[in-house]
Amino acid sequence: MSTRFTAVTEEGKVPSTYMTGEVSYKKQTSEIHPANTIIKDVSFEPGARSNWHSNASLQLIIVTEGVGYYQERGGTINLIEKGQVLTILPGVEHWYGATPKSPYSHITIATEIDKGYGVWLESVTDEEYFSFSR
Repeated sequence: MSTRFTAVTEEGKVPSTYMTGEVSYKKQTSEIHPANTIIKDVSFEPGARSNWHSNASLQLIIVTEGVGYYQERGGTINLIEKGQVLTILPGVEHWYGATPKSPYSHITIATEIDKGYGVWLESVTDEEYFSFSR
């Protein structure tokens, strides 16, 4: 017996209010995941990155393509690659994005969205972004 479900896809470009560079997304909604959860497939062109921000609830990031950066406020920039899974706790200020030469994509799962969507902060400066070192 097969189960039928309704899936809705919303897609577009992320406004420059929240990102530097070209970032696009596909947001999936369906009956097979909890109504209190958002799932998005997010793609960053080389050099694109999010602003600093924090989430009101747990966020999971599953790296699906390319090589990217992830940094928590006060920490060092981490290189992230396809197959890695990040767990970002509520209230932790962070940013993520592509490296200067590689596109990058991830699936993000935000749980308990009834707690709010978090807070968007300032842009990641070029000085911060280009400070990555191995």
